[in-house]
Amino acid sequence: MNPFLLNNYVGPEYFCDRERETDILLKNIKNRSSTSVFAQRRIGKTALVKHVFHRLKEEGELIVLYLDIFATSTLKEFSDVLSTSIYNAFPIQKSLGRKFWEHIKLLRPVVRVNALSGEPELSLDVSRPEQIEKSVPQLFAFLEQQNRRVVIAIDEFQQILLYPEKNVEALLRTVIQELNNVSFVFLGSDGKLMMEIFNNAKRPFYASTKYLTLDKIPVESYTGFIESMFAGNSISIDRDVVALILNFTQRHTFYTQQLCHEIFANNDAHISEQNVVQALYRLLQQNEPVYFQYRNLLTKSQWKVLKAIAVGEEVTKPYAQEFMRKHALGSSSNVKRSLDALVEKSIVYHNLSVKQPFYEVQDKFLMRWLQNN
Repeated sequence: MNPFLLNNYVGPEYFCDRERETDILLKNIKNRSSTSVFAQRRIGKTALVKHVFHRLKEEGELIVLYLDIFATSTLKEFSDVLSTSIYNAFPIQKSLGRKFWEHIKLLRPVVRVNALSGEPELSLDVSRPEQIEKSVPQLFAFLEQQNRRVVIAIDEFQQILLYPEKNVEALLRTVIQELNNVSFVFLGSDGKLMMEIFNNAKRPFYASTKYLTLDKIPVESYTGFIESMFAGNSISIDRDVVALILNFTQRHTFYTQQLCHEIFANNDAHISEQNVVQALYRLLQQNEPVYFQYRNLLTKSQWKVLKAIAVGEEVTKPYAQEFMRKHALGSSSNVKRSLDALVEKSIVYHNLSVKQPFYEVQDKFLMRWLQNN
């Protein structure tokens, strides 16, 4: 099997480093402290949580639930994702599953099969606002009643700020602070919104968690991992070639995995610099129709600013006269409008977790394509 996984967590043997972050999360969970994890999209936060949950499952002391709420847009959809996660953790064939079904029967649960994944999904047949607001406390109440402690990871937690209901934060915070048997890991890829939730003294979740910022995997750790994955499949690769891979991807986890996945799939016995360049070229060619769509959907000003950020790679002063003049970007107000739009569209990322914040292109392959076009 290709050892460079792109989506699913398979096991610790295919998981690179994150030892410090794993220890922090395990310590917080075992001490009943909730944690908010700030991380750029596709840097590996979901894999980290699943790695931690794998460890907890092996120990067998806690019940673990993972919720991805990125696709949700209402509190009702949030409650459906939560109920589905509980339903899958407590199958109806077992006693706890039957207790859960009895617990929520007044919410008229309906089981459907997801047409794409084939997995069962639970939907609560509630429609009135007061019914929906009662459903979430009832679901958490069931978990609170269990004899074993429960840990819930909620991925893309900043999504709750986009729900049309105005009191979601207050509702969730009120329910969560009453739980003694349940702790949480809140994950988010929008640093600005996550900071608003957890660091704004006027918000319900202010100072309610410990913090963990997920950065790129160190060079030495990633180098050793890549070398061992290739060597384990009788493929040789020189250290300077690994350095070229990490340079192309800037050590961003998803793009590093994807490039290595493509290199491995070509089935070469020895990996040279030429193999790496050819693999990158294939990926850029595959993605080129998407990049052309970006160009057609963005304004000319936004496209020019995007190209300028791609060339600069990590731009700390996008409003500096020298930068704007070099790339013919026009006025600072024009740059600001374009940059704000690109950040909102998640095409450009504003990295606020470093001493000197900077702007960078989210997609590292798009960045390389722009640099060469």
